[in-house]
Amino acid sequence: MCRIAAYAGEPISLHRFLQQPPHSLFRQSWAAREMRDAAVNADGFGVGWYDDQDRPARYLNTVPVWTDPNLADLGRCLRSGCWIGNVRSATDGMQAGYASTQPFCAPPWLFVHNGYLGEFTALRPRLNRLLPDALQGAMAGTTDSEYLFSLWQMQQQRLGHPLAALAATAQTIQTLAPRAKHLLSITVTDGRVLYALRHALNAPAPSLYHAAATASWPGGVAVASEPVDAADWQTVPAHALLELAPGHQAQLTPL
Repeated sequence: MCRIAAYAGEPISLHRFLQQPPHSLFRQSWAAREMRDAAVNADGFGVGWYDDQDRPARYLNTVPVWTDPNLADLGRCLRSGCWIGNVRSATDGMQAGYASTQPFCAPPWLFVHNGYLGEFTALRPRLNRLLPDALQGAMAGTTDSEYLFSLWQMQQQRLGHPLAALAATAQTIQTLAPRAKHLLSITVTDGRVLYALRHALNAPAPSLYHAAATASWPGGVAVASEPVDAADWQTVPAHALLELAPGHQAQLTPL
């Protein structure tokens, strides 16, 4: 399992997003409070943001986030009105390396997943038969998370709305492997709105919270695996979809 976080609102620095909050994503890489299946997130990390032309960009590394010497300079210089990040604890048997490091990107979308797909060795051929050739060809790695991203893209292209695509993705996984254990905490953004799913099959759902105007990020809205500060974070209900945008009330929909 991993820890994920996302922010949308007034532009803030990478340092303010990733490292400054008292229980930041940076700190959660070694001191997470709500992880069940791992102790640390030391298998790489990544952050995504949007430039002045609203184009997504990423910085990925395969080392533990606390060992990266680039973060001091990047944290000071990079600013964006939308950030999304992941600190990774790789599932046993999953590929390591840059291709497996999130967030995944297909403009304008950035996507992070915390959890795993159960019985993935048997599930992967079924997904290959379902996914279009173009999406299979675009995959750089072989992890369950990247397959989820490709499946979500397929549903997004078909349905035209991120939340409908998240719901259809969850339903497809249930149809293809109904008896396996699947953990599906997903956040996706186009740079303006945060869309999220908290769900699981045959297991408790991974933790996920949302907040507006926190002490650390007073100018925006946020989603995170764990609250990054002591502000009024709200639990995303299990088996629910979330749409969150600056200046708007959180929209929660049962799956």
